[in-house]
Amino acid sequence: MLKKICFSTLLIISTNAISDINVTTSIYPIYSISKEIGGDKIKLNNIIPFGVEAHGFEPTPNDMAKLSKSDIFITSGDSMEPWKDKIVKSLKIEQKVFDMSEHVKLKAIQEEDEHHEDEKNEKGHSHEHEHDHSGIDPHYWVSLNNYILMTETITKLFVEKDSTNKDFYIQNSNDYLTKVKALKEKYDLSMATCTNKKILVNHDAFGYFADDYGVKQYSISGMSPEDKPSAKQISELINLVKNEKINTVFFEEFASPKVAQTIAKAANVKIDALRPAENISKEENKKGYGYLQIMEDNLEKLKFAMDCK
Repeated sequence: MLKKICFSTLLIISTNAISDINVTTSIYPIYSISKEIGGDKIKLNNIIPFGVEAHGFEPTPNDMAKLSKSDIFITSGDSMEPWKDKIVKSLKIEQKVFDMSEHVKLKAIQEEDEHHEDEKNEKGHSHEHEHDHSGIDPHYWVSLNNYILMTETITKLFVEKDSTNKDFYIQNSNDYLTKVKALKEKYDLSMATCTNKKILVNHDAFGYFADDYGVKQYSISGMSPEDKPSAKQISELINLVKNEKINTVFFEEFASPKVAQTIAKAANVKIDALRPAENISKEENKKGYGYLQIMEDNLEKLKFAMDCK
């Protein structure tokens, strides 16, 4: 009888040891790291569906049902997810929320570009200091330095929540960080050779990258790709492209390219897609195309746009 009880106890312990932690992430870059570190030891769900533009997203009742079953909800921060607090409060899952923005180096939104000053003033946007949520640039993962911090942070989180699989998470983390750091080295070497460090992008999503490498970022639509510039602003951007000798106008794959096409055609320059890695398509996810591949492709396009070796 004692042997049976001991065996039953061992069975319960071993079953608990292999039980998955249920993780929900709010945005693709966090999902991509969680997938690499967690592997088959976690049940992973990203709340924003593949192929959906992250800025305009609103959760559905189905999303909320999945979220209520999660052990951890890793969010990117208030700026990118204005819907988050209301849902967290209604589901009473405050203790499950892990805010990634508290573990990276944040920067305030730069408002140097005159046409964006005018645009924000017209729309009544806040000009508060950086502690105001609207004053923080939420796209921190486009800095590979921050992406490394994010990877280290998620590794610690998974180890803390599931210490049984500690070695598995740490090994995956080390393997992934080797790849991320190798890509960062490519960026460091290439960016040191550029002769025209200016880019015109669809929206202000590349500020952290620009800060890392001393690049001047101009954008068509400000902080959100949903914003539409006026005819006057488009005219100013066409002149900007000509005057600053910018050879490429960048658009994003999950936002309309129409304004970028208009500017590129009028200025007689190339148009290309530069991705802030806010999301990927279903097909890309199935093929294993992810953050590192996006950033690798971006590097080649940036090298051409800024006359780098």
